Amino acid sequence: MADNDTLCGWGNEAKVAYFLANADVIVPRRAEQINLLVELLPYPIDAEIGVLDLGAGFGVITEQILEHYRRATVTCVDGSQAMVEHAAQRLQKYGARVNIFKADLAEGSWSGQFTARFDAVVSAIAIHHLTHQRKRELCHEVFQLLAPGGIFLNNDVVATPPALKTRFEMLNLAAIQQQERAQRGVARSREQIQAEMREQLRLAGNEHHSHIAPLRDQLVWLTEAGFKSVDCYWRYLDLAIFGGVKERQGEESN
Repeated sequence: MADNDTLCGWGNEAKVAYFLANADVIVPRRAEQINLLVELLPYPIDAEIGVLDLGAGFGVITEQILEHYRRATVTCVDGSQAMVEHAAQRLQKYGARVNIFKADLAEGSWSGQFTARFDAVVSAIAIHHLTHQRKRELCHEVFQLLAPGGIFLNNDVVATPPALKTRFEMLNLAAIQQQERAQRGVARSREQIQAEMREQLRLAGNEHHSHIAPLRDQLVWLTEAGFKSVDCYWRYLDLAIFGGVKERQGEESN
């Protein structure tokens, strides 16, 4: 894929099909992340909340939210036509409780189509594809789209500490091997898994790695945008859940 591919390969149907079939194996502790992302939303399960899912992919997070919060509605945004089609099929059973929009988050105009304010904005393994400048801008755009008291939760890849790069890679591969054995009963070598990962990175384009930002920088960008209670709420190696809250006027952070 070309380096200027803002979707970092997600317009490639083969890459989308691969992720659809393998996400639960190749993303360490994926189920734990999805469950916590939903459980961190600070609302009772019968609340009528509106949620925005950015880089919604094929709708896994959206589906989990709709199942957990039975009166919630979710708006999905993704720039990949293939992902949008998969999400539409997966989420069709929820009818009017879900809306799906095709829009590239790399373009600042994506948020202009929304006039309503959301109680929560979530994202999972998506925003790291954007340049650092777009990540900073997106923090401001999300802040504007949130209702007072709303929360932004980003579950994403963050930069590996350089001194621990080799160790992180080894532990990530071990986690993938463990999940593959548990779910499929097979045990591939680390070399086989590494070769597969390299091919997926090739499809993502040569600039993909340069887009992954340190966690500390992203917490600063959230704070700059106006978020409070900004923190990392969960982390395992180079995967993290972090975000912040748009406080109501007159509220003060402790």
